[in-house]
Amino acid sequence: MQPFTFFISYRRQDTAPIALLLKNEIEKRLQFVRVSVDVEEMQAGDQFPDRLKSLIHEAHATIVLIGKNWMPKHSTNQTERPGDDWVAHELEYSKSSPIAHPEGDCFGLSERVVLPIFADCDRGFQQFELPDSIAYLSKLHSEYIDYAGWPVAIGPLIDRIAVKLNLKKRPDADEYPKPDLAKARTQPLGDQELASILTYDDYEGWYIDNFGNAEVRYLVKTFRFPHFNQAADFMEMVANHCRVLDHHPEWRNVFNHVTVSLTTWDARRKVTIYDLNLALYMNMAAKAVVKRT
Repeated sequence: MQPFTFFISYRRQDTAPIALLLKNEIEKRLQFVRVSVDVEEMQAGDQFPDRLKSLIHEAHATIVLIGKNWMPKHSTNQTERPGDDWVAHELEYSKSSPIAHPEGDCFGLSERVVLPIFADCDRGFQQFELPDSIAYLSKLHSEYIDYAGWPVAIGPLIDRIAVKLNLKKRPDADEYPKPDLAKARTQPLGDQELASILTYDDYEGWYIDNFGNAEVRYLVKTFRFPHFNQAADFMEMVANHCRVLDHHPEWRNVFNHVTVSLTTWDARRKVTIYDLNLALYMNMAAKAVVKRT
């Protein structure tokens, strides 16, 4: 089974940053998708036209990012682009070539979907001189996004794309139990106090992170073990302790390592004494597991 694949067509001198931002947001928000952007997909030595055609051929949809300098504009002295314009070729090929997957992997599509998105420029094809080969774009419904409105507009934009293509979104947020009033009244540690505590040997390997949110604090550490068996024993030992402590980690296990993030979400996702106690126990549990091995 193939993931639903997008190809982003853009002009590098025009909308390259938005192309990479859009790729990241689509892959983060939608289930079982892949987004091809030429700067990430092409390797040294690749034949440029052949590789581009291959990427488009495998795509179920082409997103057309249209900025202020996407094509020559009407009534300007702008120098015309050379006849061998790869952006125009990409869009012509997106329309004419079939999807290179068997029927069962085409997500119900009989032809490739082309989605125009105006990015930080006036919305409308009438401003550009379109080659005849891509004049079909002017008949398609378009979307719009800009840098200033990105934080609030990107979610609804991807929601509309998901509905149009019948794609599923990933869950928006984690679910938590009812807040514990005692924990909610616990005083969080200040940044300087926390940084000082983490200099002690007992808290070896722990560091502070906020995962991009200035209002929260986490204690974070990655524990590495000789094998998955020890990682599993460690998680079992900690889980049993957490049942008694009634304080729970956010963690992720990949083979022989476990990455842990601790915060007291009842106390507005700040670090409290509950997190320090659990971090201390985890360090001792990891040493006990390794010693037992």
